[in-house]
Amino acid sequence: MALNLKLQMRMSQQLIMTPQLQQAIKLLQLSRNELEELIDQALIENPVLEESDDNNEESSDEPEEIKARVDSPEENLVEPQSTPTELEFQQYLEAGGGVIRERYRGDDGDEYSLEATLAGTDSLQDHLRWQLEMTSLSPLEMAIGEYLIGNLDDDGYLTISIQELLELDPDLHDRIVHALGTDAFTVTPPEELDPDLLTVKFQSAKPPPPSKKSKEPPTFEEEQVQRVKPKRRIKLNPAAGAVVEGVLRFLQTLDPTGAGSRSLKECLEVQLKASDMEDGLAFRIVNQELKLLESKDLRKIARRQKADLEDVIEAYKLIMSLEPKPGRSFVSERPQHIIPDVYIYKFSSEGSDSDGQVGQFRVSLNDSGMPRLKINDYYRELAKGKDADSSLTKEYIQEKIKAGNWLMKSIEQRQRTIFRVTKSILKHQYEFFEKGINFLKPLVLKDVAEDIEVHESTVSRITTNKYVHTPQGIFELKYFFTSGIDQGHGEVISSKKIKDLIEKIIGKENVRVPLTDIQIAEHLYQQMQIKVARRTVAKYREALNLLPSNKRKQLF
Repeated sequence: MALNLKLQMRMSQQLIMTPQLQQAIKLLQLSRNELEELIDQALIENPVLEESDDNNEESSDEPEEIKARVDSPEENLVEPQSTPTELEFQQYLEAGGGVIRERYRGDDGDEYSLEATLAGTDSLQDHLRWQLEMTSLSPLEMAIGEYLIGNLDDDGYLTISIQELLELDPDLHDRIVHALGTDAFTVTPPEELDPDLLTVKFQSAKPPPPSKKSKEPPTFEEEQVQRVKPKRRIKLNPAAGAVVEGVLRFLQTLDPTGAGSRSLKECLEVQLKASDMEDGLAFRIVNQELKLLESKDLRKIARRQKADLEDVIEAYKLIMSLEPKPGRSFVSERPQHIIPDVYIYKFSSEGSDSDGQVGQFRVSLNDSGMPRLKINDYYRELAKGKDADSSLTKEYIQEKIKAGNWLMKSIEQRQRTIFRVTKSILKHQYEFFEKGINFLKPLVLKDVAEDIEVHESTVSRITTNKYVHTPQGIFELKYFFTSGIDQGHGEVISSKKIKDLIEKIIGKENVRVPLTDIQIAEHLYQQMQIKVARRTVAKYREALNLLPSNKRKQLF
């Protein structure tokens, strides 16, 4: 086959995502806090932008003014004084001008939130280190304890094996080996150590994250994991492992008791040993019958342990009083305060759709605290060429003015879209806002997209991390989009309504005889005429983090 070179003309259409369009799309999916940070960054990087002085005069506390401003957004847009030609604007877009890069305020910023002034609580690691400093451990044992404490998870379990710990720091291994036979240790290592204990670590029951099929660059955390490799290969000395095991067992006796355990079984055994119950029935049950204990089969435990059922019941009560997660009391999450992006108010009088009112409800944006931008008058006059020192200065100012106008238009378009989407949701879910969750209807993105004549992806972006304050509470906009279960005869019931009913049924059940998934499905059909399959009930129950009936059963 001969290869030839030739010229060919061909007409085609393609969609090019300009930098400005990419920025406008990115603004749609930003949360309120992220948008405020982006505006602050734009004020720093673009000298022609400044905050408007009338920001305090227009507040979200006055719905009428907000409606007027939203329904006539063109009045708030700042148009450029000089309109560039189409060729100049295309060159400006291709050059990437006018894009404000997304960068957030660092730790050295001037503004701090009220939450940043709250006093922090001690972590589990800090609490254990403080106790270590109060003991008479040698410096080498303190170093081993620091390594162990640094590898505890939030529940207090050890996530690294002794062998891995010594392989990651061969110098520590050599120090322990050289100190063997001296008085460098105050903690007595176990005389007989099971070699398997050197390789045991806590394995979380949580499923691993899904593997990424796309070839994406590794994250910072992944790079750090890849870099954490043994400095050099060592042959583990069992005596050195026994020393680390001795320090670990000493660590487990500190407060909270059981911290540093490698399994639930070891955690419970440590707590029972601390109460001098190592020879009791409860210790034997934990050591030998943990699987039966999980299924609460006390009669079988009594037969296998050759003990009275009453004694097994008392041992069961004792075991249930232990703490399976020693570090739980030290995990304190700071509350996240939600600022709604939009409000839905209820009024006594009916209204039309033109002013943002649907029936007795009215939609209003929350512009409180949101910086309002404008172009500085001095730079606007300077861009006209009267006082510009050079053509480069004029060109630079004109480019920044275009960037500022584009940013303001994008923000205004974002607010307008949030308003339209919320009003459309109000139309579709009017009964929910009036009567509650039992009247929530199935709704998909396509319904709202067709109502306001935008693409489904736009609705998906604008409802992500956006919150609305309603008479029923504060909800994310995505909350109102829910699938449904067909009941026949054209009737469809929202899945969120069924989840709420399942949660209420389980909350009122007899804890001695909890309802199975089949019984819950039968109850929904007999009492409420709702047809739901058993596996659907199981699926929704798991989504609500509710245990199955055999796990919910309480014996006493």
